[in-house]
This record gives sequence, structure tokens and C-alpha cells, in this order.
Amino acid sequence: MKTHHPKFRASGFTLTELMIVIVIVAVLASLAFMVSSRVRERATSVTCTNNLRQIGLGLASFQADFKRYPGRNDGKAWDRAILPYLGYDGEDELRGNGALSKSQWPQLENPAAYFACPSDRKERSADKYPRSYAIVPWTTNWSNGTQFRGWKDRPFNVGVPVSIVRKPATAATVVEWHAGTESIENAVGSGGHAYHDRGGPDGPDDDVHRRNQIVLFADGHTEVLPFM
Repeated sequence: MKTHHPKFRASGFTLTELMIVIVIVAVLASLAFMVSSRVRERATSVTCTNNLRQIGLGLASFQADFKRYPGRNDGKAWDRAILPYLGYDGEDELRGNGALSKSQWPQLENPAAYFACPSDRKERSADKYPRSYAIVPWTTNWSNGTQFRGWKDRPFNVGVPVSIVRKPATAATVVEWHAGTESIENAVGSGGHAYHDRGGPDGPDDDVHRRNQIVLFADGHTEVLPFM
């Protein structure tokens, strides 16, 4: 008498099952990447916001001493003017408008870090401290920033008195400007004035803060706004 043994399926995945597993793994990996990317961008946005708030405190301290914003007639770039309020306690004079080199100014490493946004991917000279922000023209009466607001009788390059800012909560003061202007690297110590109050993205192919920028206003608060 013959004994019938049950047939067992061979162990392992079929091709269809394997494809389903691969698709599921790919979807999970994609979701994990999206989540990590958002977390990373959130972290860089927080750092950038803190940087601008510190810069705002530096400008406020400068204003408390001089009753105005930094101006080119001070003989130094706007960021050089507030570095002593951001932690620089050296005795070397900060006058000038050229980029400050890391090799000659190693003591600026910590205060200069406030000027670098982690999302800034523009390449710069290795020996320069990157700066991701620019002060808007009206603060210093720089170039035609004065005439844009009808202040035609104001002298150029002189810092604006704090008293003239009637609506500080809507007056953009410092904007993200990674690329620099006139082919000049946006680096700590250089001129670095924006052409207007709107800031500027890195470029059409870059995704900085998800196509947004963080803006510092005259009252010290910051906002996340789309690049315009």
C-alpha cells in the first residue's frame, strides 16, 4: 500500500514577493530620507535664526552707543563694526572693508560664526570666514538706498539714526544674501550691502530653507519669508 506524503513548498521568496519587498524597502527609505531632510533643515533654520538674533543684538548694542546704524563713513564694514558686541575682545583695530582672513584673524573664529548660515552652500576662498547675510541699504544710506525712500537730502554712507525708524517691526534690516554682489565674495569683513531689502537666493537650482529666507527686522524679531 502506497503512502502519500504531503508536498511542501520550497523555502524562499518568489520573484513577485521579492519585488514587493524591494518596493516596500524603497518607500520606507524614501520616507526616512524625507524625514531626516526636514529635521536637518529645521536644525539649520534654527541656527540661522539664532545667528540673526545675535546680529540683531549686536546692532542694538552699537545703536545704544552711537544712536545710529553702522555706516561706511565709520571706516569699517557693518559686520566689523558689531564684532566687538559679538564676542571679539581683541585690541587689534577692525577698520577696513576687505574680507578678514582666518590665518590672520584666528581670534575671530567664534564671533564670525554668527555670520554663517548652515544652509549656505556657496563656495568661498578657504581662508575667509563665510558670511550669509547682508545689511540693507537704508540702514547706512549706502548708494541709492537713501533715495529709494525719499531721503534725497541725506548724505551717503552715514548710518541712519535709530529715531528715524518709525515702524521697526516692518523694516527689514539684515537679509540672507549668500552669493555676494559685484562678483565679490560675501565674507566677514567685506562691504556686503544688499542691493535691496528683499535678499536673494543662492541660485535657481539651490533649495535654501525650502526656497525661503530668514529676515531680521529693526525691532530685533525674525521672520521666515519667501525669496522675492
